[in-house]
Amino acid sequence: MKINEIKSKGLEREWNITIPAEVINKKLLEKYTKISSTVKLPGFLPGKVPINIIKQRYSQSIMPEVLDEVVNSSLKEAVIERNIKPSVQPKVDIKKFEEGDELIFNVSFQIMPDIQTTDLKKIKVEKPFLEITEKDIEKTLQELANKHERFEPLKNKRKAKKNDLILFNYIGRINGKEFKDNKGEDETVVLGSKKYIPGYEEQMEGTEIGEKKKIKVTFPSDYREKSIANKEAEFELEIKDIQSKVKNINIDNQLAVEMGEKDLESLKTKIKEKMNNDYEQYSRLKVRRELTDEIIKIHKFQIPSRMIEDEEKFLESQAKDKTKKEIGEFAERRVKLGLIINAIGTENKIEITDQDLTKSVVAEAQKYPGEEKKVVEFYQKNPQMMNNLRGVAFEEKVIDFILNVCSIKQKKCSFDELFNSDQLKEEKKSIVSKKKGKKNE
Repeated sequence: MKINEIKSKGLEREWNITIPAEVINKKLLEKYTKISSTVKLPGFLPGKVPINIIKQRYSQSIMPEVLDEVVNSSLKEAVIERNIKPSVQPKVDIKKFEEGDELIFNVSFQIMPDIQTTDLKKIKVEKPFLEITEKDIEKTLQELANKHERFEPLKNKRKAKKNDLILFNYIGRINGKEFKDNKGEDETVVLGSKKYIPGYEEQMEGTEIGEKKKIKVTFPSDYREKSIANKEAEFELEIKDIQSKVKNINIDNQLAVEMGEKDLESLKTKIKEKMNNDYEQYSRLKVRRELTDEIIKIHKFQIPSRMIEDEEKFLESQAKDKTKKEIGEFAERRVKLGLIINAIGTENKIEITDQDLTKSVVAEAQKYPGEEKKVVEFYQKNPQMMNNLRGVAFEEKVIDFILNVCSIKQKKCSFDELFNSDQLKEEKKSIVSKKKGKKNE
């Protein structure tokens, strides 16, 4: 094998590689001989078919396979000799080849950068901690009371209105004929909740206890039961009871019981536990992001542009709502962080064990309550997805390793202060958006 170096600048490499004809001929002969020993052709005994006959019949299908093997093996040998590692799959262009002659091909690629890892003990991050006060718990209790729905019998007989709880029976028909799940007894609905199809609850407003009423509605085009989608139905309703919504709910044992707790003290304990758990989750997320920001900032090296391009293509298929600039910045960050994590992991001999991988699969399965078994089976049957999970587990393990080594300063921090940090901007935006959505319901 002869290598003529065309380019060697920064991470860029380009070679013209010449493979002698005898190397290819030897490979071809091995393939033809193997086929000859097993193939059955008319007029020849098994294993006795002449090589020239095999060559005539199979050369077109065998040749690409042999060239591929020769190119890959020669590239592998070349990079090992030079102690370099391609960052992505090299681009290969066959320049010259005819059967019986030498092979000349061009190969271009970018190598992995040499990353000099920093002294991890010098990295400093802040770990927020929360001191929950009685005032915090009272504030949460008030929020729960404001959101909680409680209904009471009407003090004075009146007609149903929005936000009332209705107890009713119904029978539905389409063109006078009954359909699947067309009946219901002792059903409940809060008027305005949009629990039923459009027009259903609106026509219940103005009804009275004991009243029987017929209403007409049209099932939406995307209704779950396709056989009745887009069809008009008539429902006979019997209003059995109307209750009004309690406007001001006291913070007491009754509220606690209605929320599934033994008493108010038990509810307070549960609130405190949840606040601590939620805070710890976001605090850990903030610390990890602060840490990754820091290690990205302090490590300086050239990033392979082709790795960034590949990452951009992947992100474009996943994040439709992001601009090209945002995708480019995120792709560069992900690639750089991945290279640093790999370098630190390799230097410190961090590996993913079967136990680590099992733990990751279980954690992933727990995100889908009731579907855990299916999630586990999915990963067992999809090696590529399991390999992706291995990569995530490796990153987590390396970051945990860094956190155990670096300098961590404890800092008292409220929920609001925590969410005002740069590292939790997206989470804050999401929470604010959800709160606005609930107010508009």
